Amino acid sequence: MQKASAWPKKLAIAGAIILVISIAALVSFADDLEATTDPSLNSVIVLDGGESGQVNLSKDSSYLIFRLTNTNHNCTIIEEATQTEVTIGAPGWFESDRPGEGGELYYVVGSFIPDESGLHTLENTAEDGESLWIVDIFDVESDIVWITYASCCGIFCGSGLIPLAFILWRNGRKNVGKADLVMQTADGMLVPIAPADGGVQQRVPTTDEIWRSVHGGEVLTLSVSEPPEEEVPAPFADRPDRTSELSRVIDEVESVEEVVPDSGTERVDEPKKGWKSWDEG
Repeated sequence: MQKASAWPKKLAIAGAIILVISIAALVSFADDLEATTDPSLNSVIVLDGGESGQVNLSKDSSYLIFRLTNTNHNCTIIEEATQTEVTIGAPGWFESDRPGEGGELYYVVGSFIPDESGLHTLENTAEDGESLWIVDIFDVESDIVWITYASCCGIFCGSGLIPLAFILWRNGRKNVGKADLVMQTADGMLVPIAPADGGVQQRVPTTDEIWRSVHGGEVLTLSVSEPPEEEVPAPFADRPDRTSELSRVIDEVESVEEVVPDSGTERVDEPKKGWKSWDEG
């Protein structure tokens, strides 16, 4: 008989613990994360529409361009040492938009890595009033960011383990109690010879039981019942706990007739034989 697996329970407990810890960590660091990733508080330069400016950029870092509208970046970056324009690409899938402290949403519209470190000239070619923010993605508190990412992954993992545990539990319930032993009758039918009600098989059926089950329709009973223990009789006949046999013993004793030998009967003495008579013949 197949027993229920303990894995669904373990997965459900692990999923619940991971989910609770992840949510608690995300809530605890939510304010710090918002202040750390807000482009208006952590940008290397801010340019209004039609403005330009210069800033030192590093080739060992990566930069994002943010705007308040999800439009083209409309930004030109020139490296001063070589007068080479820096190529601006589309943001990656993990480079998401960021909320600000005032409830504003900053859209990431471009991403670039300088070819060389040094002074760069940046120009915002958008219309007046359409500002842009250049943010160094490594210029943040990495601990807070990694904790946030780990919390998000924990929520995703915990939310997946709980349904998985439920599915395994349902499948386990369907499999528990099925007969593992079957026999084939003369007409080709498969008849279970192990209990299918969730009980535990205690013994193997005998050949006679299998024959009677197949040909006589007798239901197999595979449970083992212990034989009742025989009561040990009391050692003395006059004990108070001995009621059934006491009267029978007393009646038998009273029915015994004592035989008294008759005094008038002549006793026949056997001839006394001694060694002398035997010797004399």
